Amino acid sequence: MLQGNQLREQGSTSVSVFFGCMLLGGFLALTGCQTATSPPVKGQTPDKAGAVSYSVVPTASSGAYQLKHSEHAFGAQPIARDAPVYPASMVGQQLPPVSIHVKAIIDEQGHVTDVRDLDVASTPSHAAFFAACREAVLRWQFTPMTVVEDVEDARGNMSQKRKNAPFSLDYAFRFELVDGKPTVTPQP
Repeated sequence: MLQGNQLREQGSTSVSVFFGCMLLGGFLALTGCQTATSPPVKGQTPDKAGAVSYSVVPTASSGAYQLKHSEHAFGAQPIARDAPVYPASMVGQQLPPVSIHVKAIIDEQGHVTDVRDLDVASTPSHAAFFAACREAVLRWQFTPMTVVEDVEDARGNMSQKRKNAPFSLDYAFRFELVDGKPTVTPQP
């Protein structure tokens, strides 16, 4: 994975993929949040099951993949993305809404290879909710992010070089029970 400093050392103007991620986030916001409910815990009525919502979290461009002035990127679109399931062990505790922030690390082929916890909490309930997020996000699939570089030869002829590049996206998941009933609300 190229680091932003390496690209700047090449003397080119860098353009952040951050704006592409913002566009992707806006598109996802327009398409709505996906939800999933866990199967009812034995002995509970179905309206006691938990609900989950999620959204892409815009991040600062620091550490983002940096493009050269002569580059543009496309792809990095979700193919399969099921929401995590509210942990059955947490439903009976009637916890207040819980927000979990994660970073999905995606390889050159569009497979999620790692899910990192972006929160500092280390409570047992946080661990259970993060585990649910990690389990779900590791199954997600994306189209590869393809970086295209426009190259000019000595004669002024333009050509393109294409390569797939790894990328990451941050997500916020909100697990919530309201009056014992699942409620879905998007993250800000």
